[in-house]
Amino acid sequence: MGQQDGYSAHWPSIRREGEKAREEADHVRAVREELRQAFAAEGRPMGDDQYGAEFEKSFPNRMKAVFKGFDNYIDELEGTRDGMHVTANTYEAAETDTRG
Repeated sequence: MGQQDGYSAHWPSIRREGEKAREEADHVRAVREELRQAFAAEGRPMGDDQYGAEFEKSFPNRMKAVFKGFDNYIDELEGTRDGMHVTANTYEAAETDTRG
């Protein structure tokens, strides 16, 4: 192989790492679903005392925040995956162009 100028990247590895991000997003979705099912099965077991009553007031917002965190993380993982695939495609096309 001749001398190369500039930057080189191994696009198959970039694409493979992007798939790892997709797999992690799938895993996080499964964990999120398990948590939803646990909340559905348990209901709102806050207790009947004053502490349970106080926690009951904030429970819906707390639960929304937890699931929003899951959703944000999944979005980040999917964005990472998409970006890595675009990058891999770009490097693959450039490498194909230089080979002629």
